[in-house]
Amino acid sequence: MSTGQASKWRTHSTNFYASQEPQLKPGCINISPCWFQQGHEVYGFMPEVSATLKGDRSLSVIQDMQRPGLISSAALRVMHPQLYRASISTHIELGHWADKQGLDDMCKFLQHWTSVYTGAAIMCNRKSPSHRDPKCPPEGFDILTCIGGYGHGVMQLTNLGIELAYDPGVMVSYSGRLVRHGVQVAEGDRIVWAWFMRDSVH
Repeated sequence: MSTGQASKWRTHSTNFYASQEPQLKPGCINISPCWFQQGHEVYGFMPEVSATLKGDRSLSVIQDMQRPGLISSAALRVMHPQLYRASISTHIELGHWADKQGLDDMCKFLQHWTSVYTGAAIMCNRKSPSHRDPKCPPEGFDILTCIGGYGHGVMQLTNLGIELAYDPGVMVSYSGRLVRHGVQVAEGDRIVWAWFMRDSVH
């Protein structure tokens, strides 16, 4: 979480609320075996491992994510078979590219990354104002899975004029670039797994 510019709402402290459970820490992390750091897409194809995977426990983090990664992949396989196949092809090509470039960590992480999505964001107790995800492919589906002990969760798809009850255990899929969306929760602790694709990686 940051206290810098409020326009950076994804990490700004005003968009997080305190946890009722002491072991939960409000915040947001992005995990990806192969992505572009902020603003680096303009320098050509030079992706790297996300900062959260540059520590000693990085492989165990990816292994702990394998089951949710498989579930998100299976959901995409049913909802959008063409995008699923394209994502599998991307994953394989990224592995070949990383191997040729001598990027051993990226190659190792890609071998253990079970999701067809290029990244995951894990958020705890974040309020999400209405926004789009401009770095996702327009035809791509983000998948959100919400867990925790909270009540009165609402997902707003503002440009569609739809509000959905967003209870724990709900999985929602939508095009992050095309649909303006936001989530508000009145009370309790909420953790969201957001699986996404980066257009520049694909």
